[in-house]
Amino acid sequence: MKRRGLPPGRFRYESGSYGGPGKGYSPSIICYKELEPNSWKEHFCLVKPDAILNDENAASSIAAKHLAVAQAIIAAGGGPQDFAVSLRHEGYKNVTDFNVVNE
Repeated sequence: MKRRGLPPGRFRYESGSYGGPGKGYSPSIICYKELEPNSWKEHFCLVKPDAILNDENAASSIAAKHLAVAQAIIAAGGGPQDFAVSLRHEGYKNVTDFNVVNE
């Protein structure tokens, strides 16, 4: 039986890094929720706090790899819970009161 994924177009995930100069950078994945067509709002942010790197790009690269694995689970017929468990097993945790910095 094929499990349902997230509704198309309703959520979008992007890999990145969380932290800053002097603090280090952790791999992060942010989820955006579609409010209406072409209107997105930050919904939640997942951070891998056990990986603190000095290089922001290295942290983003790790997050991209983990996100790709989780998205492949959905593409293979897994559901949202399988997606979430994949990221949880990699050590990602939800961060409250996060800030998105656009460069």
